[in-house]
Amino acid sequence: MSLPVHQRAVVFNTGTNLLSFSSSYPMPMNKNELLISVHSTAITNGELTWGPFVNWPQEHIPCYDVSGTIIAIPQGCQKKGFKSGDEVYGRVMAKREGTAREYATILPSEAALIPKGLETLEAASVPMSAHTAWQALFEHGRLTGSFAPTSLPRVNDDGGAVLGQASGKRVLILGASGGVGLLAVQFAKLAGAHVTGTASAKNEEYLQELGIDEVIDYTQVSVHKYIASGSSKFDLVFDCVGGKSMLDGWCGVAEGGTYISVVPGFKEPEGGKPVGVKSKWFVMEARGDELAQIGRFFEQGLLKATVDSVWELEDYEGAFGKTASGHARGKVVFKVAKG
Repeated sequence: MSLPVHQRAVVFNTGTNLLSFSSSYPMPMNKNELLISVHSTAITNGELTWGPFVNWPQEHIPCYDVSGTIIAIPQGCQKKGFKSGDEVYGRVMAKREGTAREYATILPSEAALIPKGLETLEAASVPMSAHTAWQALFEHGRLTGSFAPTSLPRVNDDGGAVLGQASGKRVLILGASGGVGLLAVQFAKLAGAHVTGTASAKNEEYLQELGIDEVIDYTQVSVHKYIASGSSKFDLVFDCVGGKSMLDGWCGVAEGGTYISVVPGFKEPEGGKPVGVKSKWFVMEARGDELAQIGRFFEQGLLKATVDSVWELEDYEGAFGKTASGHARGKVVFKVAKG
């Protein structure tokens, strides 16, 4: 197929910290990556602040969660299990160009086939949130005791689900209604844990639909007050919010428990963390094989993707503004493909 010379794209200028729209952005090179025609791409809150940490050039394409159709496979990638025409989704790591454009590239190791039953708009909302939640709970939080595949919730080749490995454990998710939090709630429930999350009252009913056991309305009650009222502490606290919530969340960790954060600025309490408590801050890794395993839960109807709103590339200001507001339920997604 013949490809255009230029494409539509959202461009971030790292010198001025301003976004703009271009209708004549150059096409990407795909020497070692899959070239895809982008269906949809999603924004990650705070992503425009990452430049100093990953050394972006002056002009950079944002947005790293993507769904699209493979249109070209380099010679060295032809044995990676993909073929032209495959519909894939994945997370492009932020040190490379993002996917808020009509044509983008993704490493085979970052991509997976879109699971049946998941629309392309929904698929773009999943990768970063899924990787982050999965790795927080199971790899770093050791919710099921081990990160070995046999210790994790899974769907086998025959379609049978193996669940409940964390039965009896208590989990607190700070920021349960965000993109990461919503999937963390569902993963922890698949593992059989009792799950509590912080969210505003307007999101309580939706979280209950996803299976959450308790919602702490952070606008009315702090974690400190929740625990002081007689509620039990938690084996695992997962912080998706930071700020005051991070400091408040330490009150909820049980002795011998774990506190996991993915929020920049992570720090322990001034007086030191509680006795026996483990803690870790981490950055997720994009793993196509992990995403493929998570995709099986979507195919079986055991997970739900949450798209807050859908925007055209040309409406980039509104889309990034909605994300930055901190009040999006799930992910803000660009519909890139025309038609």
